[in-house]
Amino acid sequence: MKGKACGVCGKADGEVKQEFRTPNGRLASSAVSFSHSWVVPAKSCRDAEQCFMKTESIQLEKQINLNGQESKCYSVEPVLQCLPGCNPLKTTPVTVGFHCLPIGIFWEKTVDLKENTEAHVACHCTHQCA
Repeated sequence: MKGKACGVCGKADGEVKQEFRTPNGRLASSAVSFSHSWVVPAKSCRDAEQCFMKTESIQLEKQINLNGQESKCYSVEPVLQCLPGCNPLKTTPVTVGFHCLPIGIFWEKTVDLKENTEAHVACHCTHQCA
């Protein structure tokens, strides 16, 4: 099976530079981002058997001035987040790549900067969740 496996343990091919491949084939920028990418997302916050989390691209909370233009930045790697109707009980910092575009322009997934953001690692959901 050498070189034919894939997953959280890598490809088992002896190569170490690309061990952090996510399920969608991208190379994660950190061990934390990599491990979060393998969390199986929940479909609904109503099922107590699920973990109430999903991975998604997020918008950086602060605006960035990039090349003299006010820009919004979006993660090019998914970040672990609670489902709608759920609130984080615990977070952990994770460094991910962000692509920034001047406000009002649609974005493509290239990295312009790396920033810390908060990944949710435990969630509590209300009885009236989405």
